Amino acid sequence: MINKYIATARMAVQGKTGGGVFYMFPEIIMKAVYLVPVMFIWKTLVESGYEAEMSVSQLLSYTYVNVLLADMMVVYTFLSAWDYDTRSMEMFTRPLPVFGQVISRTIGEWIPMLLLFSVPMFMAAPMLKIRILPGTLWVIPSLMLSVSLGFAFEFLFYCVTVRLRNVSWLTYVIRSAVTSFFSGTVIPFKILPFGMDRWINYQPFGSLGGAFLSLYVGSARASEIIPVQIFWNIVIWIAAAAWFQKSRERMVSFGG
Repeated sequence: MINKYIATARMAVQGKTGGGVFYMFPEIIMKAVYLVPVMFIWKTLVESGYEAEMSVSQLLSYTYVNVLLADMMVVYTFLSAWDYDTRSMEMFTRPLPVFGQVISRTIGEWIPMLLLFSVPMFMAAPMLKIRILPGTLWVIPSLMLSVSLGFAFEFLFYCVTVRLRNVSWLTYVIRSAVTSFFSGTVIPFKILPFGMDRWINYQPFGSLGGAFLSLYVGSARASEIIPVQIFWNIVIWIAAAAWFQKSRERMVSFGG
């Protein structure tokens, strides 16, 4: 069975690079360009006297690693497009579980960007004076839990799309806006005003990329991060699996 998932991931890699890696350069350039203003903002913010609970070094590392692993920090798959290009019907006609197909295909689609962008940028970090090595090995299980929860949310939001039927784009936009802020990948929770980080860490989106990044740069402890991530993984996966089962019937009843 594992060979089938590997084959699915391999086909996804070929799909991303079928036109040649040259066509991925615009996306690579945009990722690199994004880093410049954001890192400048963090430096200016701290140097202006703002009392942040994170150092300049931590803020820079936080943003840098987030861009390198952007696909994993908040997981997006082709599920968001299901309701208008009939990919849902394709998934149900193949001899593999839908969850496994989506996950293996998405991981395969991550590989080209990791090899062409993330690995070179990781190696270039010391030359840019960015502290790139994590402070603890707990980041490994934290990243796995973050990615797992990201897939659970993806299935959950797909169920919302099925429920609302022909508004998949609206669902995608709302989801992007919510996760951009509440995941902590854009703005670290530690620098939010009015002590907001004391409670926002514990909402479900907070266990996505922001939790991993906080642990990575040393602004949070594993004892604060890992148990919360485990809890939300259990809750969201149960909800996603149960609702997906009902949504699948609803999708078929409406003709796909």
